[in-house]
Amino acid sequence: MVVIGKTQQDLQKSLDSLYRYCCYWGLEVNIAKTKIVVFRKRGPIKIWEKWYYDNVPLDIVNDFNHLGVVFNYTGSFVLNNQYIVGKSLKAMQVLVNNINKYDVSPVISLQLFDSFVGSILNYACPVWGFTKSKDIERVHLKFCKIILGVKQSACNDAIYGELGRYPLYINRYAHIIKYWFKLLKTDNIILKHIYQNAFEQCIINNVKTWAYYVKYILNEFGFSEVWNFPYRFEVETFLPIFKQRIIDCFKQKWFADIAVNNVLNTLYVYVKTHSSLENYLNILCCKTSRKCLTKLRISAHKLRIESARYGRDRIERQERVCLFCDINEIEDEFHFVLKCKAYNELDRKSTRLNSSH
Repeated sequence: MVVIGKTQQDLQKSLDSLYRYCCYWGLEVNIAKTKIVVFRKRGPIKIWEKWYYDNVPLDIVNDFNHLGVVFNYTGSFVLNNQYIVGKSLKAMQVLVNNINKYDVSPVISLQLFDSFVGSILNYACPVWGFTKSKDIERVHLKFCKIILGVKQSACNDAIYGELGRYPLYINRYAHIIKYWFKLLKTDNIILKHIYQNAFEQCIINNVKTWAYYVKYILNEFGFSEVWNFPYRFEVETFLPIFKQRIIDCFKQKWFADIAVNNVLNTLYVYVKTHSSLENYLNILCCKTSRKCLTKLRISAHKLRIESARYGRDRIERQERVCLFCDINEIEDEFHFVLKCKAYNELDRKSTRLNSSH
C-alpha cells in the first residue's frame, strides 16, 4: 500500500486513518517494513518532520523499492536504472553460459536476450523510460559483442549494423506512448486524477512532470498534433507509425556516423548498405568463421591499420605499412584480402591442407 500526503499533517492524518481501519478489520501493518520518503529537490529533511503509526516512529529513507521500481527522494530514476542493470547482468550471464553450452545462433540468441534480459531492462519503463540511459544500453551492446565474438571496445555503430539492432530506448518510447493512450481512456479514478494533475502542472506551470516528457517525445519526432488532439488517433494505428519514425531518425544518424567514423570508413562504409541483420550470421555455422569475418568487416582485427592506431607506439596512418610483403602499402583490409603476397601464400597453404583432409 502507498499512502501519499502533500504536507506533514496530511500524511499523518492518513496514517491515523489507516490505523483505525486496520484495528476495525483486525489487520496488522509490518512497521519494520514501512518507510517514509520525503520527495524534495535536495538537502536533509526538517528536524520536526516525523511520522508515527500506532505511536511508533517510522523510518525515513532516501529511496524505496516499490514493486521492483526504485523511487528516489529527488524524483530521479538513476538508482532504479542501476538496480535493473545489476539484475539484468546476472540474467545475461546465465543466458551467455547456456548460449555457449549449446552453440546457439546469433538470431536465436538475440530473441532469447529480448525475452529474458530485455524484459528486465524495460520493466515498468512507461514510468521511468524517458532517458536514453547509457548504462542500460551498455548491457545491450555488451551482449551483442559477446555473441559476435568481438572485444567490448569494438565500434558500437558497427555492432548495431551487423545485427540489425536498434537502441533499447526506441521500445521504451513506444511503451510510454502506449501507456499514455491508456491513461487517457482509463476508468481508474486514481490514475485519472494523477495524470490530470500532472497534465495541468505541465500546461499551466510548465513543470517537468511525466506528462511534460510525453509531450516532449511527441514534439521531438514531429507528432505535436497527437499531443494536442489525442482523441483523434487510435493507438493501434498510430503506435507503428510512431515507432517507425524513431527508427528512421536513428538510421539517418547511424548512416551519418559511420560515414565519418575513422575506424569504419576504410571498409565498413563500403560493404554496409543497410542496417538489417547480415546474412552471413545465419549462413556460417562455424562460430570461429563468423567471428573472424565480423572482425574483418568492422575493423576489430589486428592489422596495422588498427593495431598501430592506439597506445604509446601509435604511428601515423600512412606509415602503417605491411611488414610481411614488399609492396609498401598500408596493411588494411583491402591489402590483406586482395594484394598481400604473404597472406595469399598462407591462404593457398590453408586451401591445400583442407583439400588433403
